[in-house]
Amino acid sequence: MRGVILVSVLVALSGCGDGLTEDQRAQKECEDGVSAYWISKDFVIDRLKAPKTAEFPGSRDAGVKTNYLGECTHEVWAYVDAQNAFGALVRTQYYAKVKNRKGTENWSLLDIQM
Repeated sequence: MRGVILVSVLVALSGCGDGLTEDQRAQKECEDGVSAYWISKDFVIDRLKAPKTAEFPGSRDAGVKTNYLGECTHEVWAYVDAQNAFGALVRTQYYAKVKNRKGTENWSLLDIQM
């Protein structure tokens, strides 16, 4: 029983250790380029002929770049390998400009070029 209580206390305290206020945590998430990259993939998938064949690089792989512009807005340059309308696997470079509504999971696509 003591073990269960100890685990519960440790789990409860684990989120309190970063020393950030709620607003600071929201700002940190707002500036996170990795999140911007992952959300950009969703916008790209929506535009593919065969979305189930899409293969993206990891967020830290060569060919992936993000740039924070301020005000929760990011630019993302990356690529996707996916089948085209003829079934051939092709690599498509893309640029996406995405914006997060600070403190939420809501993202907007401002621009995309593929």
